[in-house]
Parts: sequence; structure tokens; C-alpha cells
Amino acid sequence: MSAPSEKLGSAAKSLFTRKFGFTLASGAACLVIVCVMMIAQPPVIRRVDKIIYDSFLKGFLGGTPSEIPILIDIDEKSIAELGQWPWPRYRLAELLISLYENGIAAIGVDILMPEPDRTSPELWVKQISDDFGIRPDISGIPDELMNNDEYLASIMSQIPVVLSAFGVGEQVVGREGGYRPLNVTPYIAPNAGLQFSAISGFLPKFGGIQLPVPELAGAATYVGLMNAEGDEDSIFRRVQLFSVCGEDLVSGLALATLALGMGDSSVVVRMGPDGPYSVRVAGIETPVSSGGTMPVAFRGGRGSYHIYSAVDVLNGDVPPESFAGRIAFIGSTSVGLLDLRSTPFDATFPGLELHAAAVDTILSQRFIIEPQMRIGFEVIVTFITGLVAAVLFSTVRPHIALPIGIALAAAVWFAFRYEMVAGGVYITPLYSLVNMAMQAFSAFALRFWLEEREKRVLRRAFSNYVSPEIVGKIVESGSVNSLQGEQRNISVLFTDLRGFTSMTEKMAPTQVVAMLGSYFTPMTSIVRNSMGTLDKFVGDALMAFWNAPLNVPDHPVKAVLSLMEMHRALAKLNLDLESEFGFTLRMGGGIHTGPAHVGNMGTSELMDYTAIGDTVNTASRLEGMCPKYGVGSVISGDTAERCAGLGDGFVIKPLDLVRVKGRTSGIPIFTVLTPEEAGERKDELSLWGEAFDLYKSGDFLGAWKICGSLIRTNPDEKLYRIFAERTESMKTTPENWDGVFIYDSK
Repeated sequence: MSAPSEKLGSAAKSLFTRKFGFTLASGAACLVIVCVMMIAQPPVIRRVDKIIYDSFLKGFLGGTPSEIPILIDIDEKSIAELGQWPWPRYRLAELLISLYENGIAAIGVDILMPEPDRTSPELWVKQISDDFGIRPDISGIPDELMNNDEYLASIMSQIPVVLSAFGVGEQVVGREGGYRPLNVTPYIAPNAGLQFSAISGFLPKFGGIQLPVPELAGAATYVGLMNAEGDEDSIFRRVQLFSVCGEDLVSGLALATLALGMGDSSVVVRMGPDGPYSVRVAGIETPVSSGGTMPVAFRGGRGSYHIYSAVDVLNGDVPPESFAGRIAFIGSTSVGLLDLRSTPFDATFPGLELHAAAVDTILSQRFIIEPQMRIGFEVIVTFITGLVAAVLFSTVRPHIALPIGIALAAAVWFAFRYEMVAGGVYITPLYSLVNMAMQAFSAFALRFWLEEREKRVLRRAFSNYVSPEIVGKIVESGSVNSLQGEQRNISVLFTDLRGFTSMTEKMAPTQVVAMLGSYFTPMTSIVRNSMGTLDKFVGDALMAFWNAPLNVPDHPVKAVLSLMEMHRALAKLNLDLESEFGFTLRMGGGIHTGPAHVGNMGTSELMDYTAIGDTVNTASRLEGMCPKYGVGSVISGDTAERCAGLGDGFVIKPLDLVRVKGRTSGIPIFTVLTPEEAGERKDELSLWGEAFDLYKSGDFLGAWKICGSLIRTNPDEKLYRIFAERTESMKTTPENWDGVFIYDSK
């Protein structure tokens, strides 16, 4: 080896070793710092995490709110017409009567009434007598209206009502008479070896309850706690569904009113070593935090639910059907009464509406879950993204690395956001993003320092053998790939899994990745073993093509046989999936043969060998036809024509003549059967061929009759039902009939 080569090799090896060591140390230091942040949770980190949560939550909006919860608002209009607050409690009784007579299912009163109503006639007379020594004549007032509290209690005893109470640190004295909290039963698995007293330590614990006056507390169906606390930033993102009072679980106002309205007299709280994890109410299993709170899936700002002015209800100005079967919360959204909360959507969100949002979240089952395994998952993602960022920013030129890093950060952001928006699972991307940013900063700073050292080493290594100009070019050199594509006739295959997203919503991300790996591994082998080119994976979809970059004889046949082999491989895989996950996968595949442009595409720095053109688009459209016709494979007429006389491993069955979105002309489409299956269904296929020929010729009645016969013998065959319905609706042959059915959607 020459002297320059030896020095170059030695210098490069030394520099690589140092650079790798520095990169590793820098990356590890950043990861340690981020892990300390995860453990210590400094206020600024918690605050930023809440901002991210709020941003994701806004993407969780959508859908129609439940019609069940409604609000009866003691608003400015009601106060202006009926007098200042607090009203005499007989008026509240009249409000309850109006709601009950119109079919309300349950009423939650978001008003704390710990003191007697001083506007009661008998109390007013006593006050006048004590102060002035005279006794006003009130003989015209009926006995039942002499005491407003007793009158309200008599009304409530006949109506499904939940009154508000307030949990306090000390036992409240002077409250004689009983009250009925909703029966909240803790459930702990018998083999868990846990005690309720230990687990309940995760929940808010009150020494006593500030109750309504005894007459009201005893008359209400239930009493629910109205305690509510926002997060550190005073923003309300969750509701307290239940708390501990003494040795009992006591429900919140929203939970108790929902249970009453849905006829559920007993609510079960499931508890584990880490505290409560779910509550079952009205047959719905609702996930909760260990502190007994439930994140609220807000529909937006104030006014998201039906709200009726109390005075309109009293005056009978609201249609009765607005109340039938509903759950009403009575309270006030008036600014003057100060029952306002800050939420991620509204700085002045009425506390009254918070109860409706909680009920809507449960009834709509739009739960936001913070899984217990999220910390471990966050650590793993933080480590992986940090490692990728460290390598990226340490080895790739900054003007290239920075856009890729931003794209990676965006991918992490949108992946976590998708989990929240699509599945209601919140896992914060904050630590991954912080780690990537720290890796980028440290890597760029380290690179600047190391590159200056590298340049000095290279200059010393080559200065005695080449000119300074050449040394400079060596130090600053770079390479550009010159690549081009070509037009080829190829067979393109698209596959996709049916209902994959809904099946994996309750699976951990790591399980989903492992399952996709077990699915893609045999599919990839099938493509490669048949001389195909695997183009890309898009989620659970796969794209492959044949006859590029190398010539592949009989490539349409190989593509069809590969798709059939994929279905056989999936059938074997489903045996394992059924035993492990309790479900199986269904796949559809589309194949089209035609010209396409294939080659390296992208930029000179970032390339991908792929195919583009109408042939690719058509293959994708054909894959989307599989569920429409209830088949696992759809191939085009071009593919079927090129397979004629070449493939003895399959039989082609006609499906339709269609014009898919993006094309101006119709194409015949087919599905494929094994020779064994075709032999068993020989008579059926013959009848179907006759029906299809009649349909194409415009004899819809004849085609309809045969399809009816096929349906009777093959009730599960979706294709025959499609044509029976289509021909039945087509009474006469359209003008210029060519047999083409047009699909306007993908």
C-alpha cells in the first residue's frame, strides 16, 4: 500500500473512531437528560405537555353530540324576568315538575343548598316577629307552601333527582337526617391479594360531605359530589367521577345523574394494584385514571349541547319532546354567578356544561385513554428517534439532515396525533421531540468542531503528496448520483387488509408492529421468489410489480399466482392470529398489466426505485373493488388476456365491465379460482357465464332470472346479489348500451 493510502486509511479510521465515540457519548448524554425530565416532570415540561394534549384534543372533535344530556340554564334572561338569585325554592320545585311532566329521565341539580330557604313564609314571619314584635297575616297561603324546603322535598320525593353535595376535609356537623349516595361498588379481582384501603389511597379522600339541608338531602334520589379541580394551569380537562368519603366510594354529580337516568342503580369500579382503572355504568365500561378522573372528550366550546332557559321551561315555551328521555342538569351559565371554567376550547366554559360533556363522553364512548404502558412506550420511541436523529445529524450534511429531521419530527407528531384522533389514545411525543432537538443541536455543534479537526488531519495527511488545490477538493468533495428511468410493460399488484384499523385499536403499538411483521414477511418472500419487485409498504398495504428492472417471462401469470399464494399464506397465518389475538385478517388484491415508467425517482440525494403511471393507478383501483364484489382478488382484462393459455394454476371468472375513477373507458374485471374450486363449481360458473352474457347484451330480465337462481343455491355470493339488484332496477336497455358500469368513487 502506498504512503498516501496508508495515511489516509489510518487518518480515516482514527477520525471515524473518535467521531463515533463522540456521537455515542453526546447521544447518550441527551437521552439521560430527557429521561431525567421524564422522571422529574419540571413545571415547564408539564405545561408544554398539556399544550400538546390540547392540540391533539382539538383533532378529536367531530360527530354529533349525544341528544341525552341537556341543560336548564338559570341565565340572565331568567333572572331578569323572575328576580335575582337565589330564587325561592318553590320555583325550583315548579321547574322540576315541568321537566318531570314532560318525560325527563333524570335531573341533576348543580346547585349547593346547605342553608334553609329564608324566603319561606314561616321563616319570614318568624324573622319579622323577632325583629319588630309583630306577626303578619299570611293565612291565605296554603300549608304546603309555608316552608319552601319542605315543599321542594315533597316534590323531589316523586321525581328522579340528584342533588349536589361538596366533599370537605372535616366531618360536617349539624346535618341531621339521611341521604342516599349512589351505590358505587369497588371490585378487586379475588386473586389480586389487594385491600381496598390500600388502593383507595390513589383517590381524593374527604373526611365529610357538605350536604343540602336535611329535608332536601333525604328527599333526593341520590346525592352526588360537585367537587372539581382543574390542572396546574387551572384548565379543566377531566371530571372526577368518584371519590372516597370515609370508607366508601361516593359518585360525582355527573356519574350519579347518568346512572339514575339510565336506570342503573349500582355502579362498579374496577380496581387493581395501581388504583381504579374503569367504572361500569349503564352497561358501558368507562376507563378512568388511578385518581378516579375521566378525560372529557369535549365537542367544542360552550353551547355544544341543547340548552334551555329556565324561564322558558317554566312558561311552557319549550316543546315537550325536547325533554322526553333526556338527562337534564339545572344550573347557571350566568357570568355573575361565577360558575365558569377554563377548558382547552373555551376560557369561560360553564361548569354546568361540564357535566353534560362528561355524560356525552360516556354515552358516545369517545374515551381518551392514557395507557399504563405509555411511559415504557415513550421511552422506547424516545430512544429510537434519538438514535436515528443522532446518526442522521452526525453523518448527513446539515442542509439535507435538517429537512429530514423536521420530516421525522413531523412523522412522530402526526403518528402520536393519529393515535389520539383515531383511537383516543394519548401518548405524548414531547420527550421524543425534545430528544431529537437536543440531538440535532449537540450533533451540529459536535460536527462543526470535529469537521474542523478532520480538515486539519486531511491536510496534514495529503499536503506532502498533492497540491493544496487538490487537498481542498478532497476536504470539500461530495458525490451526485445520475439516474434515469424507462418505460416498461409491467404487471402491478396492490394488496390491502380489510378493517385492519378497527381490529388493532385496542392493541398496543408494539403488538401491531409485530403482527404486521409476521404478515409482511411471507408476502415479501412470495413476491421475491416469483421474480417480483417489492415497491413499498403503505400502512397495511403492499405494492409490487413484475418485469422491472429485469425482464420476467409471463409476468402476468406470475403476478396472479403470487396473489393466490398470498391468500394461502394468509390462511395459515390466521390460525396463529386467531389463537393469539382472537381475530383473523382478510386481504384483497388487485392486478393490472400495462405500460408504466419505472426507475429511480426523487432527488439526486434521496431516491426510490418505483413505478408510476395509469397502470399503477388502475391496479390500486382494482384492489378497492374486492370488497364491492365480495372477492379476494380482482384482475383486469389486460392481465386476464395475457394469462390466456399460460396459467394452469388458476381459472378466471368474469366479474363485471366497469369504468373506474380516473379512466375514460370501461375495462373488464375478473377474479381467479383454483382449478379444484372451479371444478366443484362448474355448473354455477356456467350459469353465471350465461347470465353475464345476457346482461352485456341488454337482456336484463333473463340475467335477473338466472341470478335469482344462483342466489338460492349460493346465498353467500355477493356478486350474484349485486347483479340481481342491478338488473331488477334496469327495466329497459339504455340507449347505446355497452355493458359498462360506472364507479364514481375509488
